Amino acid sequence: MVEARIAGHVLVEQLVALGADTVFCVPGESFLGVLDGLFEHRDAIRVITNRQEGGTAMMASAYGQLTGRPGIAMVTRGPGATNASIGLHMANQDANPMLLFVGQVPLRELDRRSFQEVDYRLMYAEIAKEVVEIRDPDRVPEYVARAWRTAVTGEPGPVVVVLPEDMLRVLTCAPIVPPSPPLRPVPDARSVDAVLAALAEAERPLVVVGGTGWTDEGVAALGELVADSGLPFATAFRRQDLIDNTAGAYVGGFGPLSTTGLAELARDADVVLLLGTRPDEQTAAGWLEDAVPTARVLHVHPEPGLIGKLLPTEVGVVAGPGEFALAWRDRVSGTRQAGWQTWRERLRSNYDRVRSGAGGSAEAELAARYMAVLEEFVDETAVFTVGAGAYTFWAQRLHDYTRYRTCLGSASGAMGYGLPAAVTAKLLSPEAEVVAFAGDGCFLMNGQELATAVQNKLGLTVIVINNEVYGVIRNHQRREFPGRPVATVLANPDFAALARAYGAFGATVTAPEDFADAWRSRPTDGTPSLIEIRVPYDE
Repeated sequence: MVEARIAGHVLVEQLVALGADTVFCVPGESFLGVLDGLFEHRDAIRVITNRQEGGTAMMASAYGQLTGRPGIAMVTRGPGATNASIGLHMANQDANPMLLFVGQVPLRELDRRSFQEVDYRLMYAEIAKEVVEIRDPDRVPEYVARAWRTAVTGEPGPVVVVLPEDMLRVLTCAPIVPPSPPLRPVPDARSVDAVLAALAEAERPLVVVGGTGWTDEGVAALGELVADSGLPFATAFRRQDLIDNTAGAYVGGFGPLSTTGLAELARDADVVLLLGTRPDEQTAAGWLEDAVPTARVLHVHPEPGLIGKLLPTEVGVVAGPGEFALAWRDRVSGTRQAGWQTWRERLRSNYDRVRSGAGGSAEAELAARYMAVLEEFVDETAVFTVGAGAYTFWAQRLHDYTRYRTCLGSASGAMGYGLPAAVTAKLLSPEAEVVAFAGDGCFLMNGQELATAVQNKLGLTVIVINNEVYGVIRNHQRREFPGRPVATVLANPDFAALARAYGAFGATVTAPEDFADAWRSRPTDGTPSLIEIRVPYDE
């Protein structure tokens, strides 16, 4: 006979059984039963307390991307739930597995427009894989195990679990549901052969790699294909770390402020294999539609509903990207085409030019000088994170990623992600150098999470690139409405002083020559650091 305990404790027991080891949260009175369960199991689950629920959900999304397991976020009802929606949207856009546990008003108060009541099925319907509300304490293990499985099955994504306050305090003898392995579709041999045959017939093929759900074995198999197949490989938006960027077959990353010129060249491809990625706007950005009248599209993706939905697809394969890479590696033989070399070198030479920063604007050349200094201090294990803004090209365009799980940026285009993602990365890899890039506007979206880093003694480094404008929007205004800027100039705090007020190290530099000294001055005792780089905005 299973001992009776309150449902809030059972929920935490179920998470422990499923393998959860970290919870990100802003505590609230609506889920006190779960918080008490976290105290009961404090030796098994680490609790990271945040300053705002947006940071909570972003950290959980980053956890899902870095581990392949659901990141766990817990927030209170009403304001907490609405704040957390930005991170839920990120997890949905990025296909990161995540569980968002949201407190709810007591069952007896539902549908009365009670204090902080929200219908979460309606609120989250378009940005979550599923939204479930647990009203029966005896079914807590069932619902939690199902949410976990849903988050990692097919295309990964976020699941919301709604928790009425009074339900969490009811005693139950519900047994824990044993964990089950995620359902990963494996490609059949005929599908693999069809993809390989189409590639073999191509004169100008291009493989675009992206998505999530990759395993270490799948990434290793992909690395062998990059080295041996003779094909050119590109990465989807902010997925550069799936391929060793120094490999000759790597031709760059798609998306804004990544490898400029790649999209224009890719229009000449005659066969395009999308491996694990959606043909989303940031990755496909017009070039693929332009190529499609003559190009053949091959698509490997774990979600069948996405294949052929946006573009005509000649060969569609329902499979996990890593599973397909393993099957491809095991079946490939003699696919290298002599004619591909010229095409591949044409694409690679563009990447090399962009990567060097040569021939760009004064801003780009200044960024390249700063990045050259940074490269002297970091190795291949360093994790770079970014939010959104004009500054992101520093990390996206001017750094070679050579290891998987070292590039963290959201495809959703939301600002404020760099610091929360860096907190998660440092928690998971305490020995690695973790560098969060942020613009001045971007940092102030979630800068309060520097307090979270200080509290947990996470020796990460934030580089704030301060040009005193919302740069991307300002650039759009210059193009669309020249001479009529509005709402894009920023009056900023002294970022280094702000960092020191949080208990972090803070320094300000105005030239690349000073950056090395600031970097060397950072503490080594687990204290976070912030280095503000002041750069002029080039009108």
